[in-house]
Amino acid sequence: LITCSASMHDEVTELYGPDLPEISVIRNGIDITTWSYREREPRLGPARLLYVGRLEYEKGVQDAIAALPRIRRSHPGTTLAVAGEGTQFEWLREQARIHRVARSVTFLGNLDHTELLGWLHGADAIVLPSRYEPFGIIALEAAAAGTPLIASTAGGLGEAVVDGVTGLSFHPGDVAGLV
Repeated sequence: LITCSASMHDEVTELYGPDLPEISVIRNGIDITTWSYREREPRLGPARLLYVGRLEYEKGVQDAIAALPRIRRSHPGTTLAVAGEGTQFEWLREQARIHRVARSVTFLGNLDHTELLGWLHGADAIVLPSRYEPFGIIALEAAAAGTPLIASTAGGLGEAVVDGVTGLSFHPGDVAGLV
């Protein structure tokens, strides 16, 4: 048996019992040659946040949207670009309206590799607010591109993003922590 993170190892053991054959953890990886690193230059102006992933409840995009009004109070003009598709698209658009940040949230749909790399290079940080996450490969891709990471500690993200070392982290579903 193979899992992609220690947290998935624990989940499989909890779900299927301790009498399973030995479980090996082999973390996902990426080809770093396809993710050109770009050094960050100090920049004035509003912060540009980016989310990349499926638009599903467990990905926590609703938490990033809920955090945006408070982020904009201390960092006026901050925007959130949301790349991806999923079953929660209309609900997330409604959440942006409810939180009165609809003009500050842009839904990009799916991006090809070149477009994604451009957005990663242009973002001030990628926000990965997952409530459940087996691994979170976009964290590796963003890091390889030089994009600062703000991620929940859900699953593999908690292993990939070490708070204050490889990025900033917060507990899943903790909107105040995300802010």
